[in-house]
Amino acid sequence: MRLRLAAFLLILPFFLQLLGFGKTPLGGGLCGELFLVQNPALAFQTPGFWYALLFMGLLALELGYGLSLLLLPLLEVPIGPGWRRLGRYLVGVMGGLFLLTRITGLPAPGPGGWVLERAPVDPLSLLLVGLSLAGGFLLRENGGHGATS
Repeated sequence: MRLRLAAFLLILPFFLQLLGFGKTPLGGGLCGELFLVQNPALAFQTPGFWYALLFMGLLALELGYGLSLLLLPLLEVPIGPGWRRLGRYLVGVMGGLFLLTRITGLPAPGPGGWVLERAPVDPLSLLLVGLSLAGGFLLRENGGHGATS
């Protein structure tokens, strides 16, 4: 049951990101700048565009991982500790990159060379990362209660 809830929490951010493309009051989310492109030339894209591409890829990986948590038990494939650990690492990378892009920024190509620019924090991006972290928390082995079963 916990794995199903974790899968739901890991799948949901991918679809909630669609709210960011619709200009809702929640903000653009992790990938909102992807469709704000004014100039199609990649050399003139802002760091926010590159961050959005990075997070769209991570959300797609998270979606695939969440779907695997739902489908593998249906195929009678056991989900071992290594597979859970992979999910926690994926969520950890998402959380770490979220913090880096919001606190200091990551090196990204810009019109004048490489720049460090912070991404804005909005309620939708906080919701997406929060759901991912909650899903990763549910992936811990044994729920933290003693010996393996």
